[in-house]
Amino acid sequence: MNSTTATAQIDDDPRKYFWFAVYLLIMAVAALPLFGLRIPSILPYTPMLVIHEFAAFAFVGHAFFSNIWSLRIRSTQPREFGIWARRHMRVLCLSVTGPIAVITPLAGLMVVEQWGGLAGAPWAWDSYLAFWIICAISVVPDVIRYARNRNADDPMHGIINGGIRALAATVLTFYIMIAMIAKVSLIAG
Repeated sequence: MNSTTATAQIDDDPRKYFWFAVYLLIMAVAALPLFGLRIPSILPYTPMLVIHEFAAFAFVGHAFFSNIWSLRIRSTQPREFGIWARRHMRVLCLSVTGPIAVITPLAGLMVVEQWGGLAGAPWAWDSYLAFWIICAISVVPDVIRYARNRNADDPMHGIINGGIRALAATVLTFYIMIAMIAKVSLIAG
């Protein structure tokens, strides 16, 4: 597909503004904890911590390895395998990435209630902000894009854009890990 056709396809999208509104609504609601919204814990500390850590591990592992796998297949194999890999990534995105991108921060917010919420734990505030940015640049756009599935027949669609966003998300993920392990804050503290 040439760039003129791609541009016309984007411009001809009658639901473009609806999906922009969905994106903005998700990001606005997700930003509320940064401004003081507190989520009370529904379980004791240790079970919530286990849920948070396993969800975070699954999120990072799935996002990192499945994306590398998909990018390799989509860029090196015949077109029909690329379409299959993109279809498989759609299933993973909607069944793993989306739900775990909700479970991980919610469980984390419940865990930090012991320290007085994000306001009492600057390292957690930094981590939540970094995760919010990851969701803004990568996770939410990808979930919406895969849910809409407008380019299912083009395995190379979004490869470069996705790769750039994934690199930025990877850097932020390393910052989250450092902030959470060392309990240090470069932004809030």
